[in-house]
Amino acid sequence: MYIKFWGVRGSVPVPGKDTLFYGGNTTCVEMHTEDNQLMIIDAGTGIRLLGNELLKGKFGKGAGILHLYFTHTHWDHIQGFPFFMPAYVGQRDGNGKRVEGTCNLLNLYGASDVDARLEATLRGQMEHFYFPVDLEYLSARIAFHSIEEKEIQVGKVNVQAKKLNHPNGVLGYRFEENGKTFAFATDCEHPSDGSIDPNLRLLAQNADVLVYDAQYFPEEYNPKEFGKTGLSKIGWGHSTPIEAARVACECGVKKLILTHHDPLHADEQIRKIEEIAQKNFPNSLAAYEGLILEI
Repeated sequence: MYIKFWGVRGSVPVPGKDTLFYGGNTTCVEMHTEDNQLMIIDAGTGIRLLGNELLKGKFGKGAGILHLYFTHTHWDHIQGFPFFMPAYVGQRDGNGKRVEGTCNLLNLYGASDVDARLEATLRGQMEHFYFPVDLEYLSARIAFHSIEEKEIQVGKVNVQAKKLNHPNGVLGYRFEENGKTFAFATDCEHPSDGSIDPNLRLLAQNADVLVYDAQYFPEEYNPKEFGKTGLSKIGWGHSTPIEAARVACECGVKKLILTHHDPLHADEQIRKIEEIAQKNFPNSLAAYEGLILEI
């Protein structure tokens, strides 16, 4: 597996001098499998840059096929989709029908209980109230698939999705190919009783790489626990580097990647979050735009 991070920020994109190293684009991860399947996780603003890169190959000729897995439909995970240029590549005949063999194919996956909502949400954000180009204008072929709580086979890759803890729901993913495992769990909050979410454990168990939400410092997440005042983030659907490291340790993870960086955190603060995780799980790294992993 070849994995590249195009967006690692949470909540809202934050370009600027304070985010130059880790980047300001919201969630998007590219994965190429050994049998040349292209898989993408989420369509935050990072997917715009990925799309521009894909146009240099077969997606620029209307001959590309991809599989795009949505964790959920909160704004920061879908807002880049209207700017994903491979979706615009294709030809139509005089009746407006897509011409076979000239259009990219985009397979979009979401939870079974939000499958219709995924299409409605993507369509809704491209209504003329918000965007000048309607979803129907896109020339690529778009197929919506539900995936929650079942395993699917895409080429030689086994894909498993599980519900995790986030307001209005979120899916975590586990990708397995030839004995290698990549697990992705963003926008997930740890249980308040100190346990590890059983679904998260299933996804993360013995993973070669686990990508996990570490948006908050522990004292930001629960100020009262540290004798501080401030707004509690309990119930907001995110986690901390301490919890990330604990999951990695207990689940036998080989490498931990921290993601969904808070938009209020500059590069230096993210480095401190990384250090907290490394003290508890040495093979930890805060994700940054352009990070490449090979499993």
